[in-house]
Amino acid sequence: MLIERDAQGYLHDPDAWTWDFSERVALELGLELHDEHRQLIELVRRFYRQFGYAPSSRPLIRYAQQELSPSFDSLILAQHFPGRSASLLAKVAGLPKPPHCL
Repeated sequence: MLIERDAQGYLHDPDAWTWDFSERVALELGLELHDEHRQLIELVRRFYRQFGYAPSSRPLIRYAQQELSPSFDSLILAQHFPGRSASLLAKVAGLPKPPHCL
């Protein structure tokens, strides 16, 4: 089954997301998903279901501090999703591009 993405690679329909999709997109982006990546993917998808949008870095970090660990910070996020971290995570998680992300 073909899963449609926009010109930037974001999934058109977040409900069409699967773990296979995340694995495929991660490979395209040069990432190998490990347990920590999967935990962040689940976290950002939970945020999306709760608030109705994919978070940019600051709200994502605050949410991760509440849900995962108070010591979670931008460096931890960047270790797993380097570069435009929130944007990259949303893409791999099958979510729309976060607002305010380039």
